[in-house]
Amino acid sequence: MSSPSSENRYQVPGLDRALSVIELLNEHPEGLLVNEMAELLNLPTNSVYRIMHTLERRAYARKNPNGSGYVLSEKFLSLATPVAGDPGFLENALPVMRRLRDLTRETVLAGVLLEDRGVVLEQVPGSHNFCFKVNPGLRFYLHCAAPGKAMLAALPLDEREKFLSNMDFPRFNDRTITSQKDFSEELNKSRDLGYSVDHAEEIEGQHCIGAAVLDRRGYPVGSIWITGPSVRLEEKDFHRIGSQIRDHADQISHALGYVSFKVA
Repeated sequence: MSSPSSENRYQVPGLDRALSVIELLNEHPEGLLVNEMAELLNLPTNSVYRIMHTLERRAYARKNPNGSGYVLSEKFLSLATPVAGDPGFLENALPVMRRLRDLTRETVLAGVLLEDRGVVLEQVPGSHNFCFKVNPGLRFYLHCAAPGKAMLAALPLDEREKFLSNMDFPRFNDRTITSQKDFSEELNKSRDLGYSVDHAEEIEGQHCIGAAVLDRRGYPVGSIWITGPSVRLEEKDFHRIGSQIRDHADQISHALGYVSFKVA
């Protein structure tokens, strides 16, 4: 058994500090100033400044345009994608996402599961004068987002149950699903339909419809979805649009090697 002193011999203090800074910025997507990071981590300001200068030079961080300090860049997503999903997911998804955008005119997004949240990898902005846009890297709760529901619904049942047992269900409004039982029923419904819906369960006036993308084993490697204002994405149109998104997600799945067998 190694002693604490022998373990400390192999630590790299500078790397340890840099990883602490990265983890802190990941928890604050709105951005942090150097002195704020130094205070929160109890580190010397000049040490944090050098870390941020290096991260910015290597394009892993950038200054926030709104002046609220530094934020992590999308470069981290290129590292996370092979871990979180099939590395060919985005390559095959983007042409399909553009076709779906042209069909629906709404913003189309792609994302994956990453630990206990979803994360946005890419988007194709909608063609309406007003459309929703988000920053790649944005993390979202799974219980109130169409892509989160779609990916969880496509998981093997035992893995899904394990996921549900560790989830939290914060309430955002009266439509938010806040119990494991109700959410499990929602996932069963999503699995039967082949698509999932967010009925403005987190953000008022914003609807989302999404479907899972499967690899050759039938395992969900990600999801694509559209998001738009509820006055355009009306509930009466959910099934029609959901079927379109499911069909486009299937195109990506087939490109990744998935073959479905449907019984007539």
